[in-house]
Amino acid sequence: MASDARLADLSGVRFRYSEAAQALAFEAADAALVPVVLDDAALQTSLDPDSVKTDTGAVLNYGLFVDASRAGLRASGQYDLRFISPFGVGQTTGFANWRPQSEGGFEHVRLDTQWRYVDVRRVLAMTVGDTIADGGQLSTAYRLAGVQIRRNYLERPDLVAAALPILTASAAVPSTVDLYLNGLRYFSGQVGRGPFEFRSLPNLGGGATATIVLTDAGGRETLISKPIFFVPNLFPKGRLGFSFEAGFPRRNYGLKSFDYYPDFAASGTAAYGVSDRLTVIGHAETTRDLWNASVGGVTRLGDWGSLTAGLAVSRFLGKTGIRSRLDVQARVAGINLFGGVEETGNNYQDIATATLTRDRLLNRSPDLVVISDPTLPPLLSFSRRVERLGANFTVRRTGVNLNYAHARLGQDELRIASASLFRPVFEQASAWINGYKDFGKRGDWGIFAGITFTLGRNVSASASVAQTQGGATLQTRAWRTPGLERGSLGWTVVNNQALSGRRETYRAANLNYRARFASLEGGIEQYGDEVHVTGYAEGSIVAMKGLYAAPRIDSSFAVVSGAGPDTPVLSNTRRVTRTNRRGKALVTDLTPLAPNTVSIDPTGLPVDVRPARTEAVVVPPPFGGVSIDFGVAPENSAIVILVNAQGQVLPVGTAVSVTGVNEPAVVGYDGRAYLTGLRSINRVEALLPEGGTCAATFDYQRAAGRQVQIGPVTCR
Repeated sequence: MASDARLADLSGVRFRYSEAAQALAFEAADAALVPVVLDDAALQTSLDPDSVKTDTGAVLNYGLFVDASRAGLRASGQYDLRFISPFGVGQTTGFANWRPQSEGGFEHVRLDTQWRYVDVRRVLAMTVGDTIADGGQLSTAYRLAGVQIRRNYLERPDLVAAALPILTASAAVPSTVDLYLNGLRYFSGQVGRGPFEFRSLPNLGGGATATIVLTDAGGRETLISKPIFFVPNLFPKGRLGFSFEAGFPRRNYGLKSFDYYPDFAASGTAAYGVSDRLTVIGHAETTRDLWNASVGGVTRLGDWGSLTAGLAVSRFLGKTGIRSRLDVQARVAGINLFGGVEETGNNYQDIATATLTRDRLLNRSPDLVVISDPTLPPLLSFSRRVERLGANFTVRRTGVNLNYAHARLGQDELRIASASLFRPVFEQASAWINGYKDFGKRGDWGIFAGITFTLGRNVSASASVAQTQGGATLQTRAWRTPGLERGSLGWTVVNNQALSGRRETYRAANLNYRARFASLEGGIEQYGDEVHVTGYAEGSIVAMKGLYAAPRIDSSFAVVSGAGPDTPVLSNTRRVTRTNRRGKALVTDLTPLAPNTVSIDPTGLPVDVRPARTEAVVVPPPFGGVSIDFGVAPENSAIVILVNAQGQVLPVGTAVSVTGVNEPAVVGYDGRAYLTGLRSINRVEALLPEGGTCAATFDYQRAAGRQVQIGPVTCR
């Protein structure tokens, strides 16, 4: 009776007990069942923090550009120097220009210098030196020299960084399930009767249409279409991200190497997933005579959209200012819509603007380079009020994009409407047309149209026409895109012809080559009557258990050693390079904080050497490097022909062992046995198929570069 009472407490579940059959029969509604998760396999395997390894070394990325014309020779170079260790990555970047003395001569500018350590287990990154502060939703990001502690889940590819939409459905009978997202198949599998769900949908950005096709055993199909929406910056429930920084704001970035605002500044941002549908974001910052605080959040609007809102208040030199933001994104009837309004009061200040304002109030001239919101055009980022509306959709294979922005910039007013169309034509071509009109005081307008052809073998060509208030221009262009493999070649030919107006004619031809040690480019350009010959080289030099030259490295890498000379090296089953004469090679483009399989093909190794392993799985940190030793070493081995006392070869499959060697061997055809670990004098024992054993003794002398053969050797 007690068990009956507990079953009765289950909501949505009915049961029937058959005393004669001694059986219970249950009936449960879908709401009472736990949905089956079908796409668990799409989740990346959890990362073991202890598997992340790096070795000590250094990487220098460089770029060199030379321009020669009748006006003289000019050159510029940029560098990115990193010191890599298990305790973090030290980095310094900068550039230098060389011009004739009359134009300033030599100039060098340091950009950033920092030390960065990532705690993979806690998903924390600490930066000491030059860094960029997080501005939250409403404040402007700014550069500073100091300390930053940041939690960024995007640095862990095995963690879901955003709250993805969950797609649920139910099958009346066991069926085959196919899931399509925007017409592309994402999943195919089997499901039993009852509810099921997808929790690991790929982030397509914005809205999408999901179509579930259920096929039962009789071949009957059931189609279920549902809208889904991917919301950016929406955390899963319980997840906390933050960034805290303190130091001295940077001024004249890109113009001066060491120019910092003298007053100390600090800021902090935190984002928390209250639920899978709501993330709240808070931000605060302060420096002398300024404090600024904001609160906002992102929420999912059903399955069709999202809402982002925020409010910031500042107090600077006794004056209070307010800034607000409201953005809406949605997908309705296959149309992606967005709209937003952002308003900034005249007295609103954050660290970026307040430090610049104070310098001007003190009659000083330094400038603070401000990083604007990357989703807005630069001019709109500094306006006091911005209103934006837009839509994009597809009609009969034609993509349509419509946008409108209204902004106030001091006494100026912008009201810009734009439209663009894109459509594939024929089989290997696509056409597009864009246009814009400023209905404000400026009255600017422009129309651009073109067509692009794919000609095969990575070769493409395009032609476009531009008409603006300044005149009309015709551009024709043909190019070949170089492949990712070493030794690939690419080229570009461009002609810009002014049809009307005062614009100069521009012609250019460039050739680029992806060498093993760098990416090289050379070309000739004509601006009106001026002709320029240019050259560019970009690459890297790696110091880790040797020196290596390679194209630019912007990810993790591995240094291979002990692999034998001229041995093919593979990265995640793809052949990427060969070792040098010393058996070493550099493998680039590894995925950070993820398992990477680096292997060698030993088939070309000399017969008298053997690798300790042919494959290694490594997990490097961001910008880190690992060394892999495959342990190729000379091996004392020989083919020994074994015969019995009557001179007959031992049978195929006879087990053989060498005294003092743990590796067993078997006799093959013609009495041949491949034996390893040999010494100058060796004793071998054989376990005969008919029972009993026999033994033999033989001498061995290694022969470099060839397989030693000994015998016949009599086994008694």
